[in-house]
Amino acid sequence: MALDLIADRLQRHEAFRGLESEQIERIAREAERLIFRNGQKMLEAGCDGDGAIVIISGYATALADPELDVEAYEIEAGAMLGEAAMLSEHQFRVTVVAAGDVKAVRINRSTLLAHMQEDPTLAEHFFCRVVSRLQRVAVELRLIDERLAAVSQPASHAAATG
Repeated sequence: MALDLIADRLQRHEAFRGLESEQIERIAREAERLIFRNGQKMLEAGCDGDGAIVIISGYATALADPELDVEAYEIEAGAMLGEAAMLSEHQFRVTVVAAGDVKAVRINRSTLLAHMQEDPTLAEHFFCRVVSRLQRVAVELRLIDERLAAVSQPASHAAATG
């Protein structure tokens, strides 16, 4: 797999946006190259992850999980799987299998953490990305809470006055 293609796939993800090209290239260079054959599991629900997988070429399928109320869906080239496992201990929630041959890279947590120790700006970058995401989730949860409150208020008000 060409280093520039891997770097390009990484730069498209929010987690890597804003990094210096040298930082991206180093991560791309040290990423573990993988080839998955048709039907081979790329991630397995319930298993601990040690890194994120970025699909360089090919397609994958996330299998349905009735317990999580998740239907099967297709995952295209460029997608990142198990992003949280790249930064911290994480257990995968869905099983993903290759749909045909898939070329991918794994960004191992241990390798990325070593990079962060050597380059504190990298650690700061990922910290800021995680904080930003958590802030967005908090806003989304607040909006959901407000919508639920608005929907339930008329019903409870009508019951109280009726």
